[in-house]
Amino acid sequence: MNNYVLYGYGESVASNVVRLALAEKNISYDYKLLYLESRGDHLKDNYKKLNPKTLLPTLTVNEKPISESIDIMRFIDNEHADQGATLFPNNHDEEFDNLLDYLFLDDTKELGETFGTTGGGISVPVLAKLLCKRSFFSVLWDYLKNHGVSKRKFIFVMVRFFGGPPPGLYEKMMSFLAKHLVYTENYLNHGKTYIYGNDYTAADCLITPLLHRVNEMRFYGVFDGSKFPNLSKYWNTISKRPSYKEAIINYETGEWKPVLEELYGDGPNLYNDLLWSEIEKIR
Repeated sequence: MNNYVLYGYGESVASNVVRLALAEKNISYDYKLLYLESRGDHLKDNYKKLNPKTLLPTLTVNEKPISESIDIMRFIDNEHADQGATLFPNNHDEEFDNLLDYLFLDDTKELGETFGTTGGGISVPVLAKLLCKRSFFSVLWDYLKNHGVSKRKFIFVMVRFFGGPPPGLYEKMMSFLAKHLVYTENYLNHGKTYIYGNDYTAADCLITPLLHRVNEMRFYGVFDGSKFPNLSKYWNTISKRPSYKEAIINYETGEWKPVLEELYGDGPNLYNDLLWSEIEKIR
């Protein structure tokens, strides 16, 4: 019997992806919580040995690591083919693979290029506040010396230097987010229950945390049914699945909520109007 240990963080989009998949497959695992920006646990030598990219999550299977969320989902789906949801179609499906690429938080792509990378981009105000719990020089040292993805080193250092998104970055993210929300709304015109049909799949595991992040970052009006009826209906469906609470809500660390209150109080994201302006340009 395999022994599974998942290294993750509660508010990490990619960690949420894998926890959703494990929940949908009804797989038990041990959990190792690593704090990211506020402590830099993922940049420590012991974790870097498991995952040289220093990214989350990592699943160890009998102490052997698997580090990409899609690879983890493929592994558990093959290993437990007759248990829980079937995450991948039985036949090779190019459209499904393309959808996964679009939703995957791929560290080789630029922020905003895909929906997956946009999830990271819209999170920057919170990441900056958490990075500011540490001195600039400790962040500079940790990220430049230890982070395993070269292009991300500079981004995190700049975010800490400015104490928020570098000038122009968040405005650019609103343009990307608008494009991806409109694309997803149109994709859901198929009228099926889930993103790729009537069965819950790995694609749903990927998009659920992204939509959760949109909601979490106080972008109001996206899911109220008035502008994006397909997205609203889909969100209502996936957020009511037991796996959503089990894998996302129950694993929140509590670090994000006070930061969001500090940034936005009881109101919307400060760029909410800009997002809707960008949406109107392309609809």
